[in-house]
Amino acid sequence: MRQRARVKETDGEFATVEVTRSTMCDGCEKSGGCGGHCTITGLVGDSRPMTARALNPIGAKAGDLVEVESDEGVVLGSAALVFLVPLAVTALFFFLGFRMSGSEGTGIIAAAAGFVLAFVGIGLWDRHLRGRAPRIRIVCRAGGEPEEDTEELS
Repeated sequence: MRQRARVKETDGEFATVEVTRSTMCDGCEKSGGCGGHCTITGLVGDSRPMTARALNPIGAKAGDLVEVESDEGVVLGSAALVFLVPLAVTALFFFLGFRMSGSEGTGIIAAAAGFVLAFVGIGLWDRHLRGRAPRIRIVCRAGGEPEEDTEELS
């Protein structure tokens, strides 16, 4: 997955980049859709900037507009972690709470506890991964060709 980003600062072989999160309406607007007049626009709101740490094999400097790339498997894995795991843990806790007590109320309380615990677990996993090298890399300056010496993400 490729996105444009602005380099905020550099630190040796790494850079902090800022990307604008895309909204649901981006695809429609590009293809001449509703122009932002649908009800989804009010629900989604404006795009918000997000910062990330990226490998900087091309030596981009602060202020440069660049293209960053991440492995699609990492993106899909992160989406599954954030969306599917809490649902699965919630369902599991509901089932266990209901089976152990025979009461639907206890199942609901257990499901709520499972939902919270799932996000606590995701937060701990995120902290564990912070020490690792970033899975995002700068591949070229915006509008340029990819650099020859960049390595594939593993």
